[in-house]
Amino acid sequence: MKSIKNQSGYALLVVLLMVVLFMGLAATFMAGSLSNAKQEQTIDTSNQAVASAEMGVKYFSTDFQHEIGIIKSQIIEMTQNRIKIIVDCFNDGDAACDEQSELTALEDQIDIDMRSEYITLVVAKVTELELLKDIQKTPFPGEDAQYAISGTTIIKQNAAEEDVDLPSTTDKFIKSLRVELDLSGESKGTKKYLKGIFTVEVPVTFLSTSESLTIETKTVEDEDLKYDDMFFESWPTKTCAALMAEMTTNPATVFTECLLGPNEKASDFVDYLLENDLDPKDYKIFTNNFEGNVCENSCNNMSLSGITVVVDSSATGLVKNSGNLNSFSSINLIVDGHLDPKNMNSLGKHGQSQTMVFRELTVTGNIEGGGLTNANLLILGKDYTETELAASTFEGDSRMDFQGNLTIGDNGRICFDLDRVDPDHVDKLARIATFAHDNTTGQIIYYTSDLTENRFYLTNSTGTVEDEARTQKYVSGFNKYTSFLSSCGIDVTNTTTEITDVPYPYILDPGFGLDVEY
Repeated sequence: MKSIKNQSGYALLVVLLMVVLFMGLAATFMAGSLSNAKQEQTIDTSNQAVASAEMGVKYFSTDFQHEIGIIKSQIIEMTQNRIKIIVDCFNDGDAACDEQSELTALEDQIDIDMRSEYITLVVAKVTELELLKDIQKTPFPGEDAQYAISGTTIIKQNAAEEDVDLPSTTDKFIKSLRVELDLSGESKGTKKYLKGIFTVEVPVTFLSTSESLTIETKTVEDEDLKYDDMFFESWPTKTCAALMAEMTTNPATVFTECLLGPNEKASDFVDYLLENDLDPKDYKIFTNNFEGNVCENSCNNMSLSGITVVVDSSATGLVKNSGNLNSFSSINLIVDGHLDPKNMNSLGKHGQSQTMVFRELTVTGNIEGGGLTNANLLILGKDYTETELAASTFEGDSRMDFQGNLTIGDNGRICFDLDRVDPDHVDKLARIATFAHDNTTGQIIYYTSDLTENRFYLTNSTGTVEDEARTQKYVSGFNKYTSFLSSCGIDVTNTTTEITDVPYPYILDPGFGLDVEY
């Protein structure tokens, strides 16, 4: 007889073992998942801390570069005041400044002093940054993330990037300032550190190497140029023909301004000056018949050896050769009104610097070819009367309308009064302005009474995105009119009788480099 065994206990044991096995496997997977989640959270926190530190670098580099622009404006004003002292010294007949060698020595001392002052102001700015040490800023509102300065260092470097303060360094001439800004970024208790390195070039000279102002026996004491100082309320009555006759009989005559009569040619007057070893740059000729007196057969390829031509508002509007001003060079032009040429290609072609001042400017064609080179275009705006406004089709903002292509080359500058010019035309300039090459010395310079509220930024071609990098590289703004004009090639003193020349203040935008060490 077979015995019957009860196996139900074994089945229960197997089930229990399988339950324990699955629970163990589940616990292992859950532990791994939690570990991965924790690692990802740690990485996210670390990345956010790094991002916060990077935001700190961007914030302080932008602020620092803006401060360098303010320092530049201050140095221009200081340099201008020092030049005024030289002018007064010369005009007073002081024996310490009545010879060219003495004037040159005074100019050299200005460069020495202004370099020292420039360095002092940059160092002071770094000291201000040091005062912000460990003060937390939050880059992302509502997020647990902050950045702060953890330390600052400034090193004065020579051309070989050696620390000039080290006893072992023989070349002590300061070429640049290396500012090291240590920044911390923190997120949820995790800290990361970055080092922002700003390299600020120190200009070799603070005086123009190519342009000069004339020291004269009669000077205007007010050195603060204003908008109304740029245009002439009173004109000379002596014609240029009469002035040439007077200079022929009396070579010592001091008159340097004349009015072009109905049949007189600007080129004839310039030829007379050159034949008599006189510099046309020292003379102004006035005309209310621009195309007849100046352009003659064409306004293209004009060159008048640097003379200044002042044009009355009634004479504007070019018609010769389709209204073009192509290769219009070596002529300083002041138009008391609205100039509306078609094309202004290859300005400054002949190499001599020129400055052209308008109340309003409309270029219906292009400024390209060689582009705007060795030339300053200043659009200063017009204050419209109620009668003029009533008769116009716009609301009183002045025209600065570049309707075609616009290329800015070396030493070419577009300068304008942001407070007076039509905002739509300003926006168009921001979209269409192009530069001849990456390292061009061309610029866009603007004036506004409030640099905090009113800023000009270059944008992309649609005007929807501000191009911060190009703006920092090519754009400068001023809230002092004299500094604005000086940066755009205008003499900073009003004088009338030639004696000798000294440079006027001019600072190329100092180079500014940024590196980040992680």
